[in-house]
Amino acid sequence: MPGVGTLIDMSGIIAGGATALAFGRLFSEQMKNMMMTVCGLSVFVIGITGIMQGMLTVTNGAVSVNGSIPLLISLVAGAAIGETMGIEKRINKLGMLLQKQVKQDDGAGFADGFVKASMVVGIGAMAVMGPITEGLYGDHSMLIAKAAIDFVIIMVLTVPYGKGCLFASLPVGILQGSLTLIACQAKTLLTDAALASLTTTGSIMIMCLGINLIWNKEIRVANMLPMVVIGVVLSYVPVL
Repeated sequence: MPGVGTLIDMSGIIAGGATALAFGRLFSEQMKNMMMTVCGLSVFVIGITGIMQGMLTVTNGAVSVNGSIPLLISLVAGAAIGETMGIEKRINKLGMLLQKQVKQDDGAGFADGFVKASMVVGIGAMAVMGPITEGLYGDHSMLIAKAAIDFVIIMVLTVPYGKGCLFASLPVGILQGSLTLIACQAKTLLTDAALASLTTTGSIMIMCLGINLIWNKEIRVANMLPMVVIGVVLSYVPVL
């Protein structure tokens, strides 16, 4: 049944956060910092791997790069649109609204945890390909694997960022559930080029998240979201 994989993924996120809230006090500051660095490194590698899968092809032992021009257009145009719309600022406001609802008293920490966790588990090759595969073929395996990964990621993120990370299950459910429904209704519209574009652009964002986590940078990844849509649209332009 469509949507089962996303429900399993949401459960993994909540379970990971709950585990950290129950046992997080056992971690020292040194351990927390190391876990965050390792988490960021893992996210960075996942992003790089997705980019390679989306752009590189091997023919007779020769490696070629595909889609570099539309990718560049997507990056520049998508970032410009996202910055103009202030997408990350709007997501932060949503986090602050949730903070008030649960009466959390750790200030901006709740919103920060909500945004970081949402971006890490809500964007990337598996977050796009998983629900699409589920919608197209009824295959939940990729989302079940993602649930296991998200359990670990949210468990690590919840230690320093707190309760807000559990609420990442909400945007994940909405986004992945929507993609599953769209895939069910548009099975004949998504070409191989469109899927490759989704994988590549999503993986670039998750790579940027890894950079943020490892080096404590402030790349506004949420503002890059429009590039996913632009990339898919450009994949249907033959000359590119």
